[in-house]
Amino acid sequence: MQRSDMRAWARPRAGAALVLVLLLALGAALAARDRLAVAAPPGQALFVSLAGPAGTEIAILDLTTGAELNRVPHPDRAYREISLSPDGRRAAVVRSEPDTLARQVLEIRSLPDWTLEAVLPLGLQAPPLADLATREPELLANPWLASAAFSADGKLAALAFYGGSGPIPQLIVTAYDLEKRAWASWAKGLGGSSYVWLFPSRERLLVVNRSVLPQWTNSLGDVFALDPQTGRVLAQQAIPRLITAYLPVRGQSAPSMAPGLAAPVLVGNQLWLVTDDLARLILDPRTLEIRSADTPLTRDLAAQFVALAGDWLVAFSTESSELLAIDAASWQLTATHRLPEEGFPYRWHLVGSDPAQHAVYLADIAEGCLWRFPLDSGTLSAPLACGLYLEFAYVTYYHWPAFSPGTAAPLGAIGLLRHLPESLAGTATALLAGTFLVAALGKIVSLGRLAHLVATVLPRFRRWARPAALGTVALELLTGVLLLLPGTQRAGLALAATALLAFTAFAVVGARRAPGADCSCFGNLVPSKLGRATVLRNLVLLALVAVGWPATAAPSPPELAIAAGLLLAALAVSRLVAAAASLRRLSPGTEPWHAA
Repeated sequence: MQRSDMRAWARPRAGAALVLVLLLALGAALAARDRLAVAAPPGQALFVSLAGPAGTEIAILDLTTGAELNRVPHPDRAYREISLSPDGRRAAVVRSEPDTLARQVLEIRSLPDWTLEAVLPLGLQAPPLADLATREPELLANPWLASAAFSADGKLAALAFYGGSGPIPQLIVTAYDLEKRAWASWAKGLGGSSYVWLFPSRERLLVVNRSVLPQWTNSLGDVFALDPQTGRVLAQQAIPRLITAYLPVRGQSAPSMAPGLAAPVLVGNQLWLVTDDLARLILDPRTLEIRSADTPLTRDLAAQFVALAGDWLVAFSTESSELLAIDAASWQLTATHRLPEEGFPYRWHLVGSDPAQHAVYLADIAEGCLWRFPLDSGTLSAPLACGLYLEFAYVTYYHWPAFSPGTAAPLGAIGLLRHLPESLAGTATALLAGTFLVAALGKIVSLGRLAHLVATVLPRFRRWARPAALGTVALELLTGVLLLLPGTQRAGLALAATALLAFTAFAVVGARRAPGADCSCFGNLVPSKLGRATVLRNLVLLALVAVGWPATAAPSPPELAIAAGLLLAALAVSRLVAAAASLRRLSPGTEPWHAA
């Protein structure tokens, strides 16, 4: 085989080797990313409960199997309210001196290792509340934390406080950015409240505020959409009463109160408001416009807790120990399941649900055990875990035990579209990282050719041609790594934009001084000539920098997979185009030479 033929034979194999190295580099970067974020694997449902004698330990379990992931000491029993992020990576826990609200702090801990990430002062020690207190001192009298909630990615925490000197608690809301480690510049008073639910995101903070006395205000409460950056009210909606009559609590006969708001559920692009008598209002979470209303399914107060299990909504009545399964699409009651009490009223507590199946998880207060209840079979499983400390006050007032579904993915196809800009930014960042890594690896194989091109285009810098070639490779490797590692995306994107502008200027000059020369942009992997195509490709990559600029986190595994697929497809097409061009250059009467 002639030397030129050997080179032609070796080039595609070198390209395949570089592609393999690229895939290994992407896999290593992903593994490093997972190690840097010490947390539960995405998709793992978690259950966090007090355990041991008198609650002197904290048990962190895999909810689906009951397997213990960690157990940490809690000897002083100083923890109060707890909430988990939807992705199961963080917990927010109030810590205070026993029997006092003074000197309270909010600890942010990673899961399942329980590592302390941050300690936030509460009450008037929190900067947004201290600032609001200078303007509205009555509102901030004796503030205490009522609720905390995380955004879907666990990077933004919304906090709700109760304050005021009158008999009706006044709601105050603020936020804390865990990524920037910074309090919001605002705190907002939202009126009287008996209970509050928070749904934070980067676009808006939804606040569902339950009315104290619905029969007096003729409203079940209010829903607010706040700008998380400024606290400005973007939209507000009063929740109308569908039933004004007094109803009995389920399992009793005497009417006791009017139906109130049992719980809100955020489902994709819909916000469901479920009442005690199982009516449902469906709101647009952006405009808060009421899209539809479903009539009550019961003539009693049947829902104290609700959870979404697959395409069923499950309501739980603590008074009658009943689970009510509702088809969410038709809003019809499909089944009622009575749990065994065995002489122990208020024995059961609804912990959470399996988002993918018709199953819920229940805590047995009497036995201190965790159970799974498949709604299709209607029978309790064997206990998943026991030895839990489920004291009434902690369960009723402090939200123990806590549950996380282990996923940040919103339900519904339209709900996925809400996160499309973030996904595009992550995919663009991953695609840029792959492009720079491929370019660097390709240049390593053909470093001499790149040095020759630099000397040809910039003859004044001929002495520095090889160091310039090595510097270009180092720059591209550094850019690719910065784009993949957590917390360095902006630096990587800025470096990518600077490099692409410099490469574009070099291509313009090179097209004039060395027309038809190979640009050595990707070495032997993607042969291409200096000219308009080079400039156009760099402009496309600059557009990817603009698309990826909103990215504040490292690309996710799906985004890396999509980017790798696109990059491999582009490499395959470019190789096919180069092969076709080589065939066209063969003269009609010439046959390729083969080794004997």
